[in-house]
Amino acid sequence: MKSSISRMIKTRKNGLNLTRLALNLEVEFISKTLELMRDAHQISNDAYLDSGSIQGGLTVISSLIEQNISQTEVDSLMETLHSRALILEKTYPGFDEILESYRL
Repeated sequence: MKSSISRMIKTRKNGLNLTRLALNLEVEFISKTLELMRDAHQISNDAYLDSGSIQGGLTVISSLIEQNISQTEVDSLMETLHSRALILEKTYPGFDEILESYRL
């Protein structure tokens, strides 16, 4: 998840706005992939549940974008989610690599 959020932060740093559509597509990918990872016993139930708060955060940001919050506020919220993703990776080493492997 840290790679996913890092890409979105990089998009913002390149001067592009995050859109609701982009966030919703990422949430959909994450949701489906987490289920596959759990079903394949690649992650524990605890990792699945812990990652849900980040997925939920992306959904909230998507909703806030629809309500026209500033991109500055989006940036702040994304940085918070990035911090959570780093903690998730530290707690469950390799989590990000497994998630990203489904993107190929």
